[in-house]
Amino acid sequence: MNFLMLRGQIPQDRDPQEIVFDNLKEVDDMWTHLFFNLLGSEDRGELWYWGGEREKQFTSNFTERWVPTFAEYSLRYVNPKKPTIEPNVIFCRGGFKEYHNVLKRFPAAIKIYYGAGARFLPQPGFYDYNIILQDSEEQVKICKLGFPKALTTLFIKPATDNLFYPMPNIEKEYDVCFPANAAQSFKGHFFVYSTVPKDMKLLNLGNRTDRYSYPDNVTSYRVLRHNMAENMAKCKVGIVAVQNEVDSCPRVIPEMLACNIPIVVLDDVRFWKEKYIVSGLTGELANRENFWDVVRYVLENYNRYIPREYYVNNLSLKHAALFIREKIDGIRI
Repeated sequence: MNFLMLRGQIPQDRDPQEIVFDNLKEVDDMWTHLFFNLLGSEDRGELWYWGGEREKQFTSNFTERWVPTFAEYSLRYVNPKKPTIEPNVIFCRGGFKEYHNVLKRFPAAIKIYYGAGARFLPQPGFYDYNIILQDSEEQVKICKLGFPKALTTLFIKPATDNLFYPMPNIEKEYDVCFPANAAQSFKGHFFVYSTVPKDMKLLNLGNRTDRYSYPDNVTSYRVLRHNMAENMAKCKVGIVAVQNEVDSCPRVIPEMLACNIPIVVLDDVRFWKEKYIVSGLTGELANRENFWDVVRYVLENYNRYIPREYYVNNLSLKHAALFIREKIDGIRI
């Protein structure tokens, strides 16, 4: 089969060179790795960004392309000597009007939609998706009401396995890891900074802003994705406290588990709770009233948790790709 992933626009909030890589081992984008893992030995795949001009063939059957716009891009002949694919499956990471011209050209292709947070429903302009992936039971129920013909299912969101793994030789300098960009106000900084106990050393990985007052026991700085795991490894426990009406299944959840860091997540965060939180193995759920009591409990017992083992057996890129491939094969039958 031929697979096409529509990935979106090249970065506008940072240097696009941050996503230029020479080989797959260096790629820090989880979606690129997930898409590649969908491909069987007889399959071909292309992943497209819009807003630039670049072509990188990572393997004999997998190519990444940057094109000026999808609307002007010739699907069959990028270059008369190098015909591109006619897709049997189109995977849309998010919903953008740039995608619609491509989607409508291939009515027979199986079309998959995934949009996290506020964009969990397919966006206006195209609705004829065969599979819609969701992060939580709440989102599944809402989506089924609006898209009864689509197969709407929960989704395993993995980490980028080549970047996130245990680093046991790094000293634990901090009690709590809070990976969250302060430029995004919904990540929970106000709650965390206004309530964190003074005796807990907390590391925030993300941009700082003047919007928040940073307690003395909080250290905050931004690192590139290639350096996230080694900084997470400095901490005993990870926390997630996003606003549920904005975000869903933040990628730091599987990333910290992949790094063998048990996590505490607010119970109003939208994610597949039963899949990611197994009490005593991966971490714990908490509410706003008992959040720091639960964090303290996990801190006291963090060596008893086995998040990495659980991640490898249930949540890795391989498992996520098999999960999606089974849904595709079920529709093809």
